Amino acid sequence: MQFVLGIDNGGTKCLLKAAAPDGRMLAAYTGHPSSHFGQTRENAYRLIEENVSACLQLFGGRLEDCLSVVCGASGIDSPEDADIVHSLYAALPGLNCPILCVNDAQLAHYTVTGGVGALLIAGTGSVVFGRNEAGREMQVAGLSASIMGDEGSGRYVDGWALHHYSRYLDGCRERTRLVEEIEKKLGKMTRKQLVDLSEKMASAPWPSVGLGEALNTAAQAGDRTANTILRCAAWWNMRMLQDLLKGLGYQKEDVFTVGIWGSTILKGKVQQWYFREMLSKKYPNARIKLPDRDAADGAVEWALERLRNG
Repeated sequence: MQFVLGIDNGGTKCLLKAAAPDGRMLAAYTGHPSSHFGQTRENAYRLIEENVSACLQLFGGRLEDCLSVVCGASGIDSPEDADIVHSLYAALPGLNCPILCVNDAQLAHYTVTGGVGALLIAGTGSVVFGRNEAGREMQVAGLSASIMGDEGSGRYVDGWALHHYSRYLDGCRERTRLVEEIEKKLGKMTRKQLVDLSEKMASAPWPSVGLGEALNTAAQAGDRTANTILRCAAWWNMRMLQDLLKGLGYQKEDVFTVGIWGSTILKGKVQQWYFREMLSKKYPNARIKLPDRDAADGAVEWALERLRNG
């Protein structure tokens, strides 16, 4: 049975989907992330082989019958990275079809916009990716928090929420709704516990403590600090997007798509509201589009498109 394979290899999981050439879904499998960062190439290859084999077993597929593979992976930040990931998949015994390996932001962009427009990603981290009608591509931000590359992301709002909590522990902030929501999520902390948590957050893989819901709940209840943090996050999201739109040559009069991706802004209704307001004022002809499928579905569609186009 011939098929195509779409893969979304993120930082916390790897989602694989197989589909027949007519688009009929054959299997979906969630496995361990298999990034080439932070581990040996041998171990990354082992995880890739395990994930692909497990997916194929669900419908009795064979690698020899695969017609096209598209993989979006975290950690592909250069052509050299793409070559490494490509070589890992190309080494799978029996796999002899075309393989496309791209950054997971590029895959998300294709999934939401269809390949043309801009995409803001604000999840644990943040990045903006775009492609104009002429085929020019551009990425803004997406770098590490140590050089302020996480603008308006989950790590950004977590950090500012905990900054406020530190001031509360110092005795110079009142006990507000935001403080209460932070403690509901993390428990009451001493200064020592807060320092220990901050050190853990500053070390790879830079875990998120997930205070987005706490911030939104507090903001919707009228907490000024929570609203300020989320408004500033939206401002940074907008600033990133403006840099990208300028670089790709979009004008205020152009009609174009702006996709939104990532749990921080999709679930964070207050931050999303501020961002939408800023976008509508600056670019009234921008059309916001939310995702209606996951990235593995987008990878499958991309693989089918490449198959149709030879």
